[in-house]
Amino acid sequence: MHVHSLWNPWEQWFTRQRQEGKSKRRKGRARVERDTGLPGKAGPSGPKGKKGSVGEREPTGLSGGQVTQLCYHSELDRLKTQVRELEAQLKVLQATVRKAQKVLLFPNGMTVGEKIFKTEGSEGNFETSKAVCSQTGGLLASPRNSAENSAIQQIVARHKKMPFLGINDIQTEGIFKHLNGEALGYSNWASNEPNNSEGKEDCVEVHSSGKWNDRSCAEKRLIIYEY
Repeated sequence: MHVHSLWNPWEQWFTRQRQEGKSKRRKGRARVERDTGLPGKAGPSGPKGKKGSVGEREPTGLSGGQVTQLCYHSELDRLKTQVRELEAQLKVLQATVRKAQKVLLFPNGMTVGEKIFKTEGSEGNFETSKAVCSQTGGLLASPRNSAENSAIQQIVARHKKMPFLGINDIQTEGIFKHLNGEALGYSNWASNEPNNSEGKEDCVEVHSSGKWNDRSCAEKRLIIYEY
């Protein structure tokens, strides 16, 4: 009882302080509401502002089709460059191959353009010569121009033997043709040739001068292949 009576005045004091604080807060809120009042109605709209200046126009972007076209041209240019580079490499390779062919073929062969003329030094009559050439995957040499005839002439000069050409008039006398039946577009006959001496010269041989002469197909001549 003595402790309770000691703290009772303090509790009463704290209670009064709390009540006074609440009362002050209520009065403060009431004063604010009295001074500011409730929100009024919205006023009329102000005048319309002036139109702003036009801004700078950004560059127009590319359409999908234009982008595709640019990509196409870019890829095309890249491919053209690659083709030019490959063509240059091919020319170098072709030159190297031609040099290698000359080394490998000498002295038994010659190259002219895309053609190769070659001999193994063997001999045979016309029919045998055709068969031997066919077995190697080639044909009996048959020049179509002066350059090819010159190549054959050089082989003849090295071997000192005359060859038969893949040309004859067996089918029709006086009308010489290539083995495939093609008419002659080039010839290099010697003077007064062909003359069909004794009526049996249906094949063609090449002299060391490069000139042609008709000769019997039964004779044996140097076999020159054409590839």
